[in-house]
Amino acid sequence: MKKSSFEDVKLELQEACDFLRSFTLGRRGFTQQDGMAAIQRVSDQCDRMEKLFGEGPDAGESKTIVASARPRVSAARARLALLRHE
Repeated sequence: MKKSSFEDVKLELQEACDFLRSFTLGRRGFTQQDGMAAIQRVSDQCDRMEKLFGEGPDAGESKTIVASARPRVSAARARLALLRHE
């Protein structure tokens, strides 16, 4: 099994966050299902980064990246809740 590099995991999380941000901002073409999938993807990527890089030389940057991504999930959940009540 290939060991994940920090840069690879960081890029995957950034791509997931970009998709999530598009949903949160209400960009055309993003559905509630897209939002739910993006929330799950970012959450999973954050958990993965914490597990793989919670300790060691990349731990500080990893914690900063995860701390930045988690509020994006909260914002997307808030948007999803608003859409469900419309």
